[in-house]
Amino acid sequence: MTIKKTASGYSAPILYKAFAVLDEIAGDQSGFGISDLARKLNISKSTVYGITQALLDLGVLTQDLNKKFRLGPTLIQLGNWALAGEDLRLLARPLLEELCREFKETIFLGTFDGQKITIIEKVDSPLELKISAPVGTRIPLFAGAAGKVFLASLTEQAFQSALDEKPLPKYTKYSITDPLKYAKEIEIVKEQGYATDFEEYIQGVNAASVPISDMRGHTLAAIWVVGFASSFNSDKVSHAITATLRAAKKINQMMSH
Repeated sequence: MTIKKTASGYSAPILYKAFAVLDEIAGDQSGFGISDLARKLNISKSTVYGITQALLDLGVLTQDLNKKFRLGPTLIQLGNWALAGEDLRLLARPLLEELCREFKETIFLGTFDGQKITIIEKVDSPLELKISAPVGTRIPLFAGAAGKVFLASLTEQAFQSALDEKPLPKYTKYSITDPLKYAKEIEIVKEQGYATDFEEYIQGVNAASVPISDMRGHTLAAIWVVGFASSFNSDKVSHAITATLRAAKKINQMMSH
């Protein structure tokens, strides 16, 4: 990439051209091909070709059978991450506190960046003995209930790719390490709209997680309730699921206004 210094600072011309291409495609749902974009933007075909190929590789663009470009899933994902920032934390915090008061367990809020889950907010259990982790902690995608929620939000191709990347981790004797069984588990999560983890990630610890979605149904974040199996048993987990689904619905409604 060529970088030149201007009076206002540093400029990367190819980036401006790439965003011009994206803006043009976004503004016309009938779709543009390489020649169309080159003509509309007064950019050489070779430059447009290079930009669009890079954007296709990144999933920022897709291409139909007629070689016309459309905005791709990566842009949706980036938009989701932007929305799942400070505003989401502020909206969710009172509801996380309410869940904590009701169940006396630690409540986490986290997002997924395509690689790992990041805790962006939490409310610790008031009990002396509790599960906790600092905000900013990154946990593996296949770690318990929250991981299942995010995996359930992936396309079939992306999920299969994640599943094929390396062997499923055996965190405890209860971890699901068979890919076929894990895939069935994720199908169940999709159907029921929540995920559970009974000592699969940490021995002696149970969890329940639900997604927070945008108006299009894309998963922005997840809330998960975590407690010791001795107290956060299956009956309490069931009640926590109902309450957490209700909290997620309230957050969804607030974000849509």
